[in-house]
Amino acid sequence: MRPCAALAPILLLLLASGASADTPPAADPARLGAQVVPTFQAIELQVNADRPDYRGSTRIELEVREPTSSFRFHAQGLKLERLALEAGGRPVRVTWELSTPSMVTVTASETLEPGPCVLSIDFSNAFDTRAAGLYRLETGGHAYAFTQFEAVEARRAFPCWDEPSFKHPYQLTLTVPSGHLALTNMPIEGETPRGDARTVVFRRTPPLPSYLLAIATGPFDEVPIPGMSIPGNIITPRGQGAWAAEAVRLTPPLLAALERYFGRPYPFEKLDLVAVPEYWYGAMENPGAIVFVDRLLLADPQRVSVEQRRRMASVIAHELAHMWFGDLVTMAWWDDLWLNESFATWMGTRIVDEVYPGFQAGVGRLENVDGAMQIDARLSTRAIRQPVRSAENLTQLADALAYNKGMAVLGMFEQWLSPETFRRGVLGYLDAHAWGNASAADLWSALSRAAGRPVGTAMSTFLDQPGLPLVLAEPVEGNRVRLTQQRLLGAGIEAPQPALWQIPVTLRYSGGGSPRTTSVLLTEETQVVALPGVATVTWLHPNADELGYYRWSVPPEVMRSLAEHATSWLTPRERVGFVGNLAALLAAGAARGDEYLRLLAPFGADPEPRVVRAFIGSLEQVADPLVEPATEAAFAGYVRSTLGPALERIGLDPQADEPEAVALLRPDLMRWVAERGKDARVQAHADSLALRALAGEAVDPALADVALGLAARHGDRALFDACRHHFETAAQPADRLRYLEALGRFEDPALTDSALAYVFAGPLRPQEVVAIPRVVAEDRARRDRVFEWMTANYPAFARRLPAMRLIYLPGFAAGCSTDRLERARAFFADPAHSPPGTEKELAKTADAVNECAALSRREGQAAGAYLERLARSR
Repeated sequence: MRPCAALAPILLLLLASGASADTPPAADPARLGAQVVPTFQAIELQVNADRPDYRGSTRIELEVREPTSSFRFHAQGLKLERLALEAGGRPVRVTWELSTPSMVTVTASETLEPGPCVLSIDFSNAFDTRAAGLYRLETGGHAYAFTQFEAVEARRAFPCWDEPSFKHPYQLTLTVPSGHLALTNMPIEGETPRGDARTVVFRRTPPLPSYLLAIATGPFDEVPIPGMSIPGNIITPRGQGAWAAEAVRLTPPLLAALERYFGRPYPFEKLDLVAVPEYWYGAMENPGAIVFVDRLLLADPQRVSVEQRRRMASVIAHELAHMWFGDLVTMAWWDDLWLNESFATWMGTRIVDEVYPGFQAGVGRLENVDGAMQIDARLSTRAIRQPVRSAENLTQLADALAYNKGMAVLGMFEQWLSPETFRRGVLGYLDAHAWGNASAADLWSALSRAAGRPVGTAMSTFLDQPGLPLVLAEPVEGNRVRLTQQRLLGAGIEAPQPALWQIPVTLRYSGGGSPRTTSVLLTEETQVVALPGVATVTWLHPNADELGYYRWSVPPEVMRSLAEHATSWLTPRERVGFVGNLAALLAAGAARGDEYLRLLAPFGADPEPRVVRAFIGSLEQVADPLVEPATEAAFAGYVRSTLGPALERIGLDPQADEPEAVALLRPDLMRWVAERGKDARVQAHADSLALRALAGEAVDPALADVALGLAARHGDRALFDACRHHFETAAQPADRLRYLEALGRFEDPALTDSALAYVFAGPLRPQEVVAIPRVVAEDRARRDRVFEWMTANYPAFARRLPAMRLIYLPGFAAGCSTDRLERARAFFADPAHSPPGTEKELAKTADAVNECAALSRREGQAAGAYLERLARSR
């Protein structure tokens, strides 16, 4: 080993985005390379959230793996005040320069031979104020500091090797005001008072990537979580600890269920759940310090709704699943980000179903899968797993496909392999890669070993090519069925290239007796299969229990028969799937608008609340293209006739001990029957609930959300001012969002203008900026207004939102208007309006708009005629 050390001349270097340098490119210019890698990093930070900036130092132990005279690390927006390399006390002269906007190149005056080195850096920076990197905020009269490092924001907080494959221990030391709590991933090792501050040293972490580090400081409340295998707390801003009771109750059983599944204890030393007022995401799986946006973790225990509890359990379970899948074993690179999120979504849903079955998490997730399938049936979709060449806007990879398509594909293959075999493969994967990195191929290998047959090839057909298949099932002679697959796309759209999947198809069928199931791996374009145990086929459902990630079609007479006998032939999951599948066939041109409405109608009366919710979701999807202003009244009659009886059955007000699924359905039913069904009685009840909520009376929070929105639609200036006042004075996070969104519901043009003006004039947090315009854009009649407002106020958006959020503004061109789409294309063609990633979001919006417009042209008249005939017959 040749010792290497350096003490560089000290020059201030502000790492600004405009700097550049001529350095030899690495094999992949987006990555640091593996010539010099970290093995341990100590970070010391002076964090006082009452100040606008902070200071720090870091000591990074390095391993030089091959002779080199230079290496790179990540730092962005930092002022580097001292940089030194040292080993064995022998200095080696170095220089450093910014080689990309986020990479610093260190060049030594001589070759560094393989062996250990130590890099030391002093730095300073301003706190971020847009909820990224290390940022500060103020709430309740106090200042706090938090971090959000996924995907590539750790480099904005301190120098580091900011890629997931660099997984090594860290040790954090924080100097904070004496009245502030300091929190990181690990328990405290020791504390030292320093006047009006104190220095807190935390234990070394196990090997972690930089994006999973977490820091929080401020005058927090701590609420212990008893009943877990390790110590833990709910951490809230001061004065909000009383709202942690529900999270305290829900968490221990979820953790215990996950420990049982994985056959090993929670892998870290503590488990804190941290409520953050300003946060872009729902939650983040930092081990030992999971961060949640406050409204998902905190609720008034005296009036928590079933929806709040369901959502809280779902998000907690998802993040806890990451502790094993993502944290214990980490992706090697961002092209497998989808696997982190897919697995946590699949696992979290499974665990919530086991621990809290009343929430019907698995059936509810079918609605999310349906949304992913809508995206996947358009040409602008992407392969869920694809090479990642740039670190820009990696958050675009964490989309509905990553969470919900991936979840569905994993569930489909679990069913094909058997749950026991799938679990053995998962446990083998964790055993082999614990505290290290792995790729999807490593998981496929583990599953293949557990199953005794290859798995990767079939799975890759769903992961490495875009789109989803449509499986046509046609009964032929006797007990045989012809299965044919093709790519599902909108009507008249041709696939740019042939696609073939290996699809685990499970058929439910009957020959006149009890239903049976059989499975086949559909690998060819067409296969004929025999259905065991029957001589002829009485009925057939091509996606048993709706576990396959594919759409399906059967001959028209079979489809009508399935709809007619749905409650006796199909499971609740299959009925939810039927509703979503029918809308997909409509978009693909395989169903007519009038037939769609006719087949859909009986599902509004389904005894299972989740099926009725799916019915509402399907109507929401097609109301824009199928319902014109001239047929609004007839459509209102259709809504009242299909959904009114369901609302009558469950009642307008919650009942003691009613099923949780009923409580989850009531807000949707009330909104649809009042707004789209134009039911005066339900509207009056909503108005009454809104006034009670404004008066501070106890109203179920989920109903209060809907009631305020319904009342606002025809509300006056006095109601608008009351909602604004309640927003500005709200103590509870859920109340704050409720009143903010209500401001966007006022349909009076003057009040719409007031709401939009308030976006940048009011005390909105960065992640709240899009709330009002998003709600306004839900109203077809006001979409042009909010689009024009967005384009006029783009500079204000750019000042308040980070670039990773600006890219989603093309969504304001959504709807059925191709004219508005063309204006959006012209606007976002300007580079000043198009940070990297914008073009992808615009392409998605364009596909959805063109699909909506085409469906309106193709089926709007038939649907309208059907609605008018139905109205005349009543």
